Parts: sequence; structure tokens; C-alpha cells
Amino acid sequence: MAASRSRAAIFAASLALLATCPARADEDVGFKHGVFQEQGNWLNVTVGFREMFDSALRGRLRNGFATTVVMRIYLYRRDSGELVAFSARNLRAVYDLWDEQYLLRIDEPGKTRSLRERSEKRVVDLLSSTWRFPLVRLDRLKVGVQYFVAVYAEVNPMSEELLEEVRRWLRNPTGDRRTSEGNIFGSFVSIFVNNKIRSAEKTFRFRTQPFYRRP
Repeated sequence: MAASRSRAAIFAASLALLATCPARADEDVGFKHGVFQEQGNWLNVTVGFREMFDSALRGRLRNGFATTVVMRIYLYRRDSGELVAFSARNLRAVYDLWDEQYLLRIDEPGKTRSLRERSEKRVVDLLSSTWRFPLVRLDRLKVGVQYFVAVYAEVNPMSEELLEEVRRWLRNPTGDRRTSEGNIFGSFVSIFVNNKIRSAEKTFRFRTQPFYRRP
């Protein structure tokens, strides 16, 4: 237990050294500070982007119509831009006007959760953040190599092809990965920089500060 806490502390210290190092400014791609933690054999990522839910989207949440958020979460090597890991979340919230509470469904790799929440703030937090989300096994991170996380979030996507591709991956996250442009996998440039198609009510794209693991 003590050794595990020590490794986590070293990892956190390594992250702190890079926390103030800004990511490269790419057109239309924001920057958010992420928190990375070891838990067991996994690297967890926590990052929030509540500003995605402006007054218009908050109003939609309260009107009884369903709001869907699809998050695609990527881990890239900083030097080569190689895609190291990918994950996704599919979240759906509906306000029950009779019971005055929100009904949420959260689809993540290999599991589905259903929640009931009365707090709008809590619902917005769930729809616009990852909290200690397991992204990659630690043995896939090379010591001393810098990585960064990039997130592509879409509110009410209109592309059925994208939604089906994400659902298919969530059902089988260990399956084969395609890397051609136009699907959910690929390079940072093809997905975050060159992709100018807006097929959702709102999109929010950002990357985190770089981080690395010490020996």
C-alpha cells in the first residue's frame, strides 16, 4: 500500500512539472487542465468543461426533451502524435416534468449506469466532465515519454453513423481499431484540426497539458 502511494505521489509530481507547460495552440482546439492519477493498473483522467453547457443548453435540459452527449477521449504521444488509447462515453439526460428530477443513462466501456438526479448542477457536471475515468493501462505508458489527452464532445449529434460506431465500440472496446480518417479513430490532426464538419447541436474540443511517468 505504501509503495503504491509512493508511485502515485511520484507520478503526481511528474505531472506538476508539466502542468504549466502549455499545449501547442491548434486552431479551434481549446486547452484544459487535466488531473491524472494511478488507480491499480490504470491511469485515470479527471477533466471538466462545464462551460460547454451555456444558457441555451441548460434551458433545453429543463424542457423535458432528451439531451445526448457523446464524448470521445483520446490519448496521444506528444512527440509522434501516435494514438495510444481511445475511450468513449455516451450520456443521455431527460427531465421528468412530473417528478421534477433528471433521468440519466451513462454508457461506458462494458457497463451502463442509470441515475436519478434533482440537481441541475450535478447533471451538468456529469454531462461535461470525466471523473477519475479509467483511460489506459499503466503498462502501455513508456517511462519518460510525454503524452496528452484530447477530448471531442458533441451535444445531440446528428450523425447516426457516428452514434452507431460509438455504440458498437462501447459494446466491444477490445475489438479491432480502424485508423482511417472519417471514423472515431485516427491522428490528432485528422480528428481535431482538419475535421471542420459540425454534425451536432454543439461541439467542444480540447486537449490537456502533457504529462509523463518517471522511473
